[in-house]
Amino acid sequence: MQAPASVSENEITSLMRLVHLIEAANQDRPSSDLDLRARMVIQDLGLAGPASLVDVRGRLNVTPSTMTSLADRLQRGGYVRRQPHPTNRRITMLELTAKGKRAFSGEMEFYRNLIDQVLRPLGDDARHVVLRALAKLPGAFVPAARGGAVRADQD
Repeated sequence: MQAPASVSENEITSLMRLVHLIEAANQDRPSSDLDLRARMVIQDLGLAGPASLVDVRGRLNVTPSTMTSLADRLQRGGYVRRQPHPTNRRITMLELTAKGKRAFSGEMEFYRNLIDQVLRPLGDDARHVVLRALAKLPGAFVPAARGGAVRADQD
């Protein structure tokens, strides 16, 4: 297999601009009462359905104390409810409330619009290629627990 080509300064600049635009859009979103980590929990539960705190924590790669704090804040805000596991009393499940489901729908709409806006200049074939490539990118980030630098609970 051939070694990947070096990234040019123009490509880095383009990616930086795109990241800045996404960050700006994130700052201006209507549901600004939720921080990034709280939105990540809502997104996770919206996609995966009810799940244990341990499972959500593992998927988001946050510490136990961060997960507990997030669950507490989201429960106080009416976004999630804690439920006992149906067969194991030692496990606490999180599930979205009606308010949490509305927040998740808003998240999906936000990202749908953002992706549409970012990819609008591309033709259908190029758009498909970019979306397929984007789907592969999360696997490139190695969680900090395995020696990488990306963690959801780091600022």
